[in-house]
Amino acid sequence: MSDEIEKKVTTIGLTQANHDILSKFKEDKIFHEMMDGYRFAIAYSINRDIAPSEISEKVITTFNVGSLDPKNEIYNAILALNPNIKMPVYKYAELLAESGMTELAMMYKQNSRLDIAKIVADSS
Repeated sequence: MSDEIEKKVTTIGLTQANHDILSKFKEDKIFHEMMDGYRFAIAYSINRDIAPSEISEKVITTFNVGSLDPKNEIYNAILALNPNIKMPVYKYAELLAESGMTELAMMYKQNSRLDIAKIVADSS
């Protein structure tokens, strides 16, 4: 993937439904900041091996990739785990976040809460 293509992705987000649930997670103090929840959703997808699918709805642009990933840790992790990726890495991160947030939203709706400690413990 050329650096030219990579540089074009400067912002990423979520669909309206997942953006709303991420806002709810912040409001309920599940995550201190929405960006923390977004990062968690990416990590959750990676940890659970959730294959991201294309987003058919409009994405609400929420985060600048420079703020989300200032040290390129997300970028490097995704590239290390998916060296043959056929799209810009941050576009792939957006798809991971969307997939992860969808799963987290289902857990939240089923249990009326999101137990981060249990999720982390179950993933080790």
